[in-house]
Amino acid sequence: MAREPRVVAAAEPLRVLERAIEREGGSAKAWAKRAGLSWQYVYDVRNGRRDPGPAILLALGLVRVVSYEPSASSQREAR
Repeated sequence: MAREPRVVAAAEPLRVLERAIEREGGSAKAWAKRAGLSWQYVYDVRNGRRDPGPAILLALGLVRVVSYEPSASSQREAR
């Protein structure tokens, strides 16, 4: 049975990343090395220069899902 997806705020991956780094003793370089990522990439994500991509999300146990819903105006037009 498929698990219902949990919707989280866009900032949640950053919170998860910070907790992961804390568990690594506070060293982003150590966490990046263990995760097989460059420390520069992790630094850029932490500082908002880059969005977390598939590699960092996988290391955090997350996946990015995008969905679209009809707008209120399009629902009115369909009637």
